[in-house]
Amino acid sequence: MNPWTKTLLALLITPAVLLINGCHLIAQSRWEGRDVQEALDLFGKPDSMKKQTGANGENLAVLTWYKSSSWTTTEAAGTSMNHTGNGMVYTEYYETVGHSSDCKLEATVNKAKKIVLFRIEDGKIIHGKCINVPFVPGYIPPGF
Repeated sequence: MNPWTKTLLALLITPAVLLINGCHLIAQSRWEGRDVQEALDLFGKPDSMKKQTGANGENLAVLTWYKSSSWTTTEAAGTSMNHTGNGMVYTEYYETVGHSSDCKLEATVNKAKKIVLFRIEDGKIIHGKCINVPFVPGYIPPGF
């Protein structure tokens, strides 16, 4: 592959990756440096806690919350076509479909009770896993 093609591909792929990963990364970085009490106020009591030793040997605590969300969407359910007189009648049918997902939120906290790392789904970007879960300080769910 010639150098110009590589450069062009890099210029096209980089913004796409940043756009896809951007929302989760912004949410994760908004927590770092905040007091753990803010996370406790937003998420409630953690579902689990464990000790961890940091890279420099300091004691850390890892708080984990498992959140669920559900929502509905109106989706196409089918179509029909019928002859009537001199024409055709085309009808689309819709139905309300329920969806749900589970989300894992994890905050690593130092001795000063500050969040040093905040991860959503273990840092993985999984489309739709945390839909409607208020994982950002000041988050307002759609429809409110």
